[in-house]
Amino acid sequence: MVENGKIAALSVTITLPADADGETRLRLPDAWGGGERLWRFIKDPVVSGGALSTPDEKTWVIRSKPRAPLKVRYRVVSAYQGDPPLDGPNYGQPIIGPDGFYVIGHTLFATPEDRGADQARFAWDPAGSPLRLATDLTALSKAPGSIERLGPSVLMAYPDLVEVERDVDGAPLRVAMRGQFGFDIQAFADMAARSIRAVRTFWGDGREPFLITLAGQPSPPGWVSYRGTGLGDAFAVISTQNVKLDDYRLFLTHEYLHTWNAQRLGGAIEGPNEPSGYWFSEGFTDYYARRLGLRSGLVNLEAFAAAWNESLDAYATSPAITASNAEIVAKFWNDKAVQKLPYQRGAQLAVLMDGKLKTKGGLDRVMLALRDRAAKTPPGSRPLGAGNLFPRVAREVAGVDVTPEIERFITKGERILLPADVFGGCLTVETLTRPTYQLGFDLAATGKARMVAGVDPAGPAYAAGLRDGMKFLGRQGGKPGDGSVEIGFAVEESGKPRVIRFLPKGTGEVTVQKVVIPANLTPEARAACVKAVAG
Repeated sequence: MVENGKIAALSVTITLPADADGETRLRLPDAWGGGERLWRFIKDPVVSGGALSTPDEKTWVIRSKPRAPLKVRYRVVSAYQGDPPLDGPNYGQPIIGPDGFYVIGHTLFATPEDRGADQARFAWDPAGSPLRLATDLTALSKAPGSIERLGPSVLMAYPDLVEVERDVDGAPLRVAMRGQFGFDIQAFADMAARSIRAVRTFWGDGREPFLITLAGQPSPPGWVSYRGTGLGDAFAVISTQNVKLDDYRLFLTHEYLHTWNAQRLGGAIEGPNEPSGYWFSEGFTDYYARRLGLRSGLVNLEAFAAAWNESLDAYATSPAITASNAEIVAKFWNDKAVQKLPYQRGAQLAVLMDGKLKTKGGLDRVMLALRDRAAKTPPGSRPLGAGNLFPRVAREVAGVDVTPEIERFITKGERILLPADVFGGCLTVETLTRPTYQLGFDLAATGKARMVAGVDPAGPAYAAGLRDGMKFLGRQGGKPGDGSVEIGFAVEESGKPRVIRFLPKGTGEVTVQKVVIPANLTPEARAACVKAVAG
């Protein structure tokens, strides 16, 4: 819907037959991807063919003659005034206007209750606007498909949207992009095709059409961010425009792996306990993104080690490092340290599992067996979830009990320390200690107000000269979590800019691990190492 030349809302029309008893219940969007109370953005419902009532905020009830034809119209408005914040739930809530929109089906479509077997069609009308739409619902404009496809879908439309297509082993890959990046869409599509090919080679299937949407955001100096969500046959990305092309390699591989993990491996745990399975659906996916990236040549040994070291470092310095899995469920959506823990912990567990299963075909054998088992099981008959099925299938196909490690490191949250030779090949894991990381002021509050706040008189920032009330201009250098690397903060004091530098050292020590590559590897030794590590 266009008002004063700007996109103000999306108009949605749903036509459907009423239920056989004349009472049709529609479920409104509620919670998804960090977005909450999504029904807030659904406005002005109008029904033809029946009478509408609203017993609660997330339910519409339409009473009519049995099987009467119904037409439901409503508007969807944006969750944001202008661009979404760089650290917000983003497409977990609808992004609409002023020039276009970027929405996920879970935030857009009202769906009838208890009618999962229904078929749906999709049609799009730009209403005379110059919008160009990219969506994975295109197939539903040609032939009806399951109504279950509406939720995990993406719709992105802007006048300046560009789109290209690649053939990946006989299946089309479409890439739609909007924004000014340091690379063009052709380079991004080529890299994405390599990533998808690497994943399909591992699973040996999955040759279906796929869509990647990428929307760019401007960012303050020094701020780099990219966020994405896998949607089965699509992957939606929002990124600051300063992200380098290479930074997307493992990121895209991770998200494409979600086409299998968890849905095609036994499904996700549904409901409020869903984060209890993220150690498997996210952590094992991180593990395979790195491993398959290395195996296929998408990344080299250095990039592989760097990805692991970033994760190991963040894990070692996490304030939530010993959180139990029950605590993760309770705090996941509101605590950023807790949100990262299943990724970090699950990837390390996957390395340990591969070692434990090495003589029985390795972790790969169990993952493929999970896939084969799930393919024979109707989706509605998968109550456990892929992570809960993993130990059962490991015992069935390999005769190995992996429950002790899951109980220790996942359920209870014990600290994981990887053995030095866990990766095999030429790689070793070093364990060392360093000073704890302590800035000595409230960086989050400072960044938000652009004014230094929360300086601790006993901390390193105060000792270096930082004071409450200084105008904050930005950060220079440093390594978050590492107290041994000097960091600088640009401030303005009495109208004069200056940079205050110091070591953000706390009073304690932290144990960290890092993956080390031998120096001066010959090409032959490097190839042998990649083979040993990645398979």
